[in-house]
Amino acid sequence: MRILPVVWLAIALPSHADNSLSFSTGLDFSTGKYGATESTDTLYMPFGIKYETDDWTFRATIPYVESTGPSTVSGSGADRITLNNGQSTRRKEAGLGDIVLSGSWSALQQGPWLVELAAKVKLATADKNKGLSTGENDFSVQTEVYRTLASHTLFGTLGYKKMGDPDGTDLKDPFYASLGWSFRATPSSALGLSYDYRQKVQESGSPIRELTGFVTHKLDPHWKLQGYLVSGYSNASPDVGGGVFVFYTY
Repeated sequence: MRILPVVWLAIALPSHADNSLSFSTGLDFSTGKYGATESTDTLYMPFGIKYETDDWTFRATIPYVESTGPSTVSGSGADRITLNNGQSTRRKEAGLGDIVLSGSWSALQQGPWLVELAAKVKLATADKNKGLSTGENDFSVQTEVYRTLASHTLFGTLGYKKMGDPDGTDLKDPFYASLGWSFRATPSSALGLSYDYRQKVQESGSPIRELTGFVTHKLDPHWKLQGYLVSGYSNASPDVGGGVFVFYTY
């Protein structure tokens, strides 16, 4: 899945209310071989909370994960990695995924420009023995830039992740980036594309390369729907994926 989560994208340039509380949930399915001979199928069902106050945004994602595939594939979504540890038994596991917490600050919001600075931590709350996590915490810092052009919005992310090393494995700390575009087709609907890249985390591994297309529709001032499809172009990315999410803003 996208490193800059597509489910959090606004229809146009993000704006911060004095105080805003949002909830989200949905289903995300992906499948891919990730360099193995058999596919790994992952069902990801997160519950998200977002709170905005002045120039600050805080997010928490608590996921439930079901994974069927070789044991070399660990985690899910943007935190999925393939551990080349010489073990590859096929299994089906389910349970709580890794909880993700983040905070961002609007460092600049002037005219058509918005620049945000963010930090994120992935907590190793999932069971590593089930292959749902590496069993280690990861930390990320990133910059997000948005630029509106009439009904269009261009956006990009540049970040760095400090990986926690599982026992017996030395993971590289990767840089990651994304570039995207969205178009406000109607006052309540938008569509767009995003391309995401992350450096490989093992010498024998592959970088992430993914293209995502998404559609967002605002039902009313409180409810919003979003659907998306993902196509992967490396052994670290799913072959194909997609999801549907619903958001409620209080």
